[in-house]
Amino acid sequence: MNVTRLITALSMALAVGTAAATPQPANTWDNLVGMKYAKARKEVIDAGWRPDHRNAGAEWERQLQGQFPELRSCEASSGQCIHYFVSYDGICLKVVTEGDTVAAFKVRSVAQGCPKPQ
Repeated sequence: MNVTRLITALSMALAVGTAAATPQPANTWDNLVGMKYAKARKEVIDAGWRPDHRNAGAEWERQLQGQFPELRSCEASSGQCIHYFVSYDGICLKVVTEGDTVAAFKVRSVAQGCPKPQ
């Protein structure tokens, strides 16, 4: 394990010990970009964030929410999906993935931000 990963893992372990996820500097989640979504999702949840449960628009998207309740929307043509996590103090984390199948989802970007009200 390289030093950067060790520091990241220790930082996340400390974050889990607190009752709520706290706002992170913009580049905190840069290490997730390019990572398989299942692994990145675990790291986000282990850092104290929880899936933001809201219904997706299309029926097939709602079916995917059985596995990923944080999934909000997907574009079939590009293979891009948007997922939201929320901290206990209401801060949102937006994770954009892309891939041809759920198993192939990889993180494309991560940023703080809540979904727009519908």
